[in-house]
Amino acid sequence: MITFKYSIVKYMPDPKRGEVVNVGLVVFTEQKVDVRVLNASAKVRVIDGTSSVADLDSLKKGLESIAAWATTSEQAISFLKTFDSSNSFMGEISYFIIDDINQYEKRVSNLFNELVKPYASKEKTVRSSRIHTYVKNIFDGMDMLGKDYDDLSRHKVVHNYPLSDKSGFTADFLLKNGKFHITEAIDFNLNDPSAKFKETTMKVMTFMEGRKFLGEDSARYFVYSASASREKDVLPHINLAEEYSDRIFNLESKAEHTEYFNLMSSLVGRDLLSIH
Repeated sequence: MITFKYSIVKYMPDPKRGEVVNVGLVVFTEQKVDVRVLNASAKVRVIDGTSSVADLDSLKKGLESIAAWATTSEQAISFLKTFDSSNSFMGEISYFIIDDINQYEKRVSNLFNELVKPYASKEKTVRSSRIHTYVKNIFDGMDMLGKDYDDLSRHKVVHNYPLSDKSGFTADFLLKNGKFHITEAIDFNLNDPSAKFKETTMKVMTFMEGRKFLGEDSARYFVYSASASREKDVLPHINLAEEYSDRIFNLESKAEHTEYFNLMSSLVGRDLLSIH
């Protein structure tokens, strides 16, 4: 595992009012500091009415110039802790963990989006279907459900993991233990079966995107819920998913239900469980 320290760049134009906004992110590496600031000034201008993109760019260059004098990441942290320019300052030091350096860019981008980037005027809602909620609750009861993306490195199952910011594909459930294990889930008992074909196709595309970004050896599991009568109606959907999956499981089947969750528990080194 690789650990990186980071800090949020904060801006408080008027100490009397005490209003603070997050305008940037600094990640401390052994070679240099990775400084990222907002590329639009609207968030800052809401508070002070004057700041521009040029001001943000100047702030970024100022941070980089100060850190350039440091020879270690700890020294860079020490230098930047004393940074105070036009009411900008560094927040507390935090850290994140990744398994592989190839995960760095995605993790930092996610942090920036979560902690610095302004909310869109219309936030994207992550829908959680009944089967997603059910599977999440099972993992939570098994103490296998991660609370954030860093828990992927702790062999926890992460829900709604973004595979690519560009394509927008998200894995329903992701686990890493040597290699990545992607689970996609559909409840076929709901809605018109024909309406589920598009959803099944999206699950297949998620599997393909997962292998592209996480490695060709990534394991793919398709779990679904379908009664005996509904399973016949959606057989073409299931056959399509099976072509792109390593294993498929119908959670309506007690045997397959137990098999899937026992498989996942064994991947994180837990004893096999009988789940009802």
